[in-house]
Amino acid sequence: MSDLLTYKHSISVTSQLYFCSAPIRIDSYDTCQFSCVYCFSRSRARRASLNGVHAANAASLQKRFHRIREGVIQSALDEFLLRRIPIQLGGLQDPFTPLERENGVTLQILKVLAEENYPTLISTKGDIFLQDEYLDQLTKMNLVFRLSASGVSEHLRPKIDRRADSFPRVLEKISILRSTGIKVALRIQPVIPSFEEVALDMASQAANAGVHQVSFEYLKLPSEEIRHAMAGMKTSSGGNLIEWMSELGLKKVGPDWSLKPAAKEPFVVRARKHCHRLGIKFGAGDTEFIPWSDGNGCCGSSDLVLDGKQFDANFVGAIRQATASPDKAVRFQSLAERWIPTFSVGNYMDYRSRVPKAFVEGSSDWLVMLQRRWNGGKSPYSPAFFHGISSTDEKDELGFTVYDAKQLAAALR
Repeated sequence: MSDLLTYKHSISVTSQLYFCSAPIRIDSYDTCQFSCVYCFSRSRARRASLNGVHAANAASLQKRFHRIREGVIQSALDEFLLRRIPIQLGGLQDPFTPLERENGVTLQILKVLAEENYPTLISTKGDIFLQDEYLDQLTKMNLVFRLSASGVSEHLRPKIDRRADSFPRVLEKISILRSTGIKVALRIQPVIPSFEEVALDMASQAANAGVHQVSFEYLKLPSEEIRHAMAGMKTSSGGNLIEWMSELGLKKVGPDWSLKPAAKEPFVVRARKHCHRLGIKFGAGDTEFIPWSDGNGCCGSSDLVLDGKQFDANFVGAIRQATASPDKAVRFQSLAERWIPTFSVGNYMDYRSRVPKAFVEGSSDWLVMLQRRWNGGKSPYSPAFFHGISSTDEKDELGFTVYDAKQLAAALR
């Protein structure tokens, strides 16, 4: 039993609701002991937290599931769990750092999720899960196990994925998990610009080790602090990485800087074809390319779990429907036809995203939040944010812009 204090928001709906098919997460701890130089969660997740390390409460999670089974639904999070939307264990903080060796909180959460046979996505760079007591629980679960590694040359990895394993060790972990029958995905995140060939070779090695899916996501520069940490990083040819990214073209979305979509597209196209040649699924981790992923999961892996429903009442869901339609038109009405939570999701969002009760008028605030963003201007997100989707002059009967997905549909053939 852990002696750590618990924290309120260890399980939550996330702000990725606008584009993610598995937008609920649980974190065993509110900190991570790996020190990857590009990581955003170390600072953002702790800004509002009290001093010290806090842990999730597995007993409270178990009670929540019991209450939901009894039909007592009290929040949008409860609605997501009732619908069995896949949950991401390790959405912000790695669940298998040395903290777990001391406290065992993740193990207790695994037991609860296994008991519920709940569709789960696990993300980690750790290896504690290879111990028998963890593997025993994992083999009982309905899950996809996602291992992460940066797309960078091996001799540079200790400077980037600090305190994490080498890639040969990652391949060993893939093989061990696959030998038990567990579905495994590899997240090559981030792909360091100029090391794209290395990332593709990593995908090839992972496919040989037995992964079901590989997702790729380019490096983001989430703050000035991280930019300074990366300032000495070199490209594969020895140039300055930040200067190289600036020359390719940088775009700011929220607090993050990343390459512009046009600079990413050639690699996304190559990586998708490469995965298909390898006989594995492709996932696009860069938000504007999520609709390029295989399957219905946002990054391609959430739909590998059994008995889980993907959340598709969002921009990506509307885009996916449009690419399969004859006219390739992205229409707001397609969202109104999908399942949405009836309780407020605004409670889980930044206060600036919330909708005043007076504007909801009996409908879900989630539908109103989508309405306010659909035509663009309210936030970075609208259908036009996603690469291959363009705005048209056409409006539907309610004044919502009709978007064109023909370019994306052609790219995905």
